[in-house]
Amino acid sequence: MRSKILIVVSLLITVIMIGIIFIDKKEKITYSKTYGGKIEENIIDDIYISEDNYIGDMEEIVEPYLEENMEDGYFEGEKSSSIYYKKYVVEDAKGAIAISHGFSESLEKYNEIIYYFIKKGYSVFAMEHRGHGLSVNLGKEDKTQIDVEDFDYYVEDFKTFLDEIVMKEKGEEELFLFAHSMGGAIGTLFLERYPNYFDAAVLSSPMLEINTGSTPAPIAKLIANLYDIIGKGDKYVLGQEPFSGEYEFEESGTTSKNRYDYSYNKTKNDERYQKGGASFRWLKESFDATKEALKKENASKIETPILLFQADNDTFVKPNGQAILANEVKNCDVVFLKGSKHDLYRHSDDFLRDYLNNIFKFYENNDK
Repeated sequence: MRSKILIVVSLLITVIMIGIIFIDKKEKITYSKTYGGKIEENIIDDIYISEDNYIGDMEEIVEPYLEENMEDGYFEGEKSSSIYYKKYVVEDAKGAIAISHGFSESLEKYNEIIYYFIKKGYSVFAMEHRGHGLSVNLGKEDKTQIDVEDFDYYVEDFKTFLDEIVMKEKGEEELFLFAHSMGGAIGTLFLERYPNYFDAAVLSSPMLEINTGSTPAPIAKLIANLYDIIGKGDKYVLGQEPFSGEYEFEESGTTSKNRYDYSYNKTKNDERYQKGGASFRWLKESFDATKEALKKENASKIETPILLFQADNDTFVKPNGQAILANEVKNCDVVFLKGSKHDLYRHSDDFLRDYLNNIFKFYENNDK
């Protein structure tokens, strides 16, 4: 064990020196993108929930409607894990949408956008990834920690969900993907490995390059690998901690206080949705997953048309990984929303209307 630790320390020192040398020399990837995402057609206005009376409208209009149209249950994922899902099957649907959510999220954060999808005639199918929401809890340090044994389990769970629930329910209509952040990494890997499921895909702020803050990514990756090697992968990443319940609107991924407050209250009042920071193992697996997703030989396999939304002031993921994917995929349009933050699907009204209009126009254009 001592010799292993010495080897690990030597590797750490080497990579830190390399990281210091190259920290400011990472090449920026050039790619084509559309600014603003403005389109003339206002597809969403007739059903839009504005910020003016947001929480009241969500509780009095949206939640009862979703409850009336929702069925839920569990299926068995990888390693016999219990995975929770919801489905909203629309009669004579124009299409079906499968949702892949982000890190530490539950489906409660997606109530608004699910409502829009249903009201526009789409059946919706959504699962909570392992370690999230009502699915199997994987935290080792405490029950709010986000951990994963293998990032591929996320992808294979999603495939099982599609095979066992979605494909049996949706009928002959087109199937579309809506994937956010970590869910975007899961979705990207899925599109590379299983190209015949989705007719079109929306990737919203996809996690294709993790923002490691002031720590250079090579160093963060090495530290995560070292902790995993010495059997400490279940420890919290440095600077991350259990769910605290603190009100952190300014640090959040949205510019809408009312939308933040709605999700914050949902989480604060139900411990099942309370999730904290990540383990070193989760970070290691996520670094490995994003590297795999961006390999030219993998990304070039994607045949599905993609609409990729890129946030401006994103403190959770970096844009270079998104740019690499956009350049490698045959059919990928990038919409850059200036002044926006990470959680585009629950943004302030000035961003959200354009965002939603673009999504519905994209799905309609890919409705065969």
